[in-house]
Amino acid sequence: MKGAFYKLPIDFNAIIQKKELEKTSIEHSIAQQIILLATTTFGECKFDETFGSKIWEIDFDLLMNENTLKDIISKTMKHSLLLHEARIKLNDLRVELSEEMFFVDDMSRAKKRVDIVIDATIKSTNRNFDFKGYFFVGPLSYK
Repeated sequence: MKGAFYKLPIDFNAIIQKKELEKTSIEHSIAQQIILLATTTFGECKFDETFGSKIWEIDFDLLMNENTLKDIISKTMKHSLLLHEARIKLNDLRVELSEEMFFVDDMSRAKKRVDIVIDATIKSTNRNFDFKGYFFVGPLSYK
């Protein structure tokens, strides 16, 4: 149905039982799409091998220069948004890096945190759309 946006993950039991699926706002739907693009590697989506980003390809390269890492993530996300999120006009996309310490089994571990900050306009409503999400690389994990 045009104009209906569904919450992820899809409740397949509801589909089987012919129940109404849970809907969400256009803003939340776009945010879900951004998260999917960031956490999907190219080729993982078999019906469209251009869906996703290069983030997985650089995930274990812990020695990569921070400026190079920011540049790669910025370029791959901009490209993916232009291809796969036609509901927005991208005004700005920033990538910010930081390091966070975690304690696992009484051992200190450092992980690189990648924040993606997006400023866009929703085309159908001409309203501002702001997104800020983050994940950790080495190995990739999302919050």
